Amino acid sequence: MNRAEQAQQAELFRNKHRGPRLLLLPNAWDAMSARVFAAAGFDAIATTSGGVAWSLGYADGEQAPWDEVVAATARIVRVARVPVTSRRATARRPMR
Repeated sequence: MNRAEQAQQAELFRNKHRGPRLLLLPNAWDAMSARVFAAAGFDAIATTSGGVAWSLGYADGEQAPWDEVVAATARIVRVARVPVTSRRATARRPMR
């Protein structure tokens, strides 16, 4: 997705917050849950930091490595085919 497409998707998502219908955001924790929610007809999906962490084998509370959290979120976005919003708790970032 290029910047123009991303901007267009962001505007479409923003408009869903203003629509006549209530925007319900189920919380996906992995790619399969995102597919199930999209197939169920949700207009957009959120992620759950705790659910993503647990699905990666880490306890909630910033224990999951950042790269793994980003990769898991990318898989959710790739399969969802609807807008995805991700509020991340701070994952453990590699030392530089």
